[in-house]
Amino acid sequence: MIAELTFGFWRFLSSSAHEKTVWVPFLHRAYPPGTDRKRDVDSNVATLNRLRNRVAHHEPLIGENLPRETAKVSALAGLLDRELGAYVAATSEVAGLLVKRP
Repeated sequence: MIAELTFGFWRFLSSSAHEKTVWVPFLHRAYPPGTDRKRDVDSNVATLNRLRNRVAHHEPLIGENLPRETAKVSALAGLLDRELGAYVAATSEVAGLLVKRP
């Protein structure tokens, strides 16, 4: 069941619409104490979702600040698990591709 859920479903769990029903009683426990739902989680998940959709639909990324957006994704992974954040940062090929881009 969980594997069948779309990324869009997961993306909106951190939205303000679900703050009192999902974030406060449950989801905040997945992050370090003091994590700001809107700034640290929801905005970064929104960035990840938007970039994922642009790539999946073969849309141009010319106007995107990819180094900044990539850092947001790594930061989000690091909030979930420090080792995951380090792994994402260490294995991402985005920085190298940005250096090579025309």
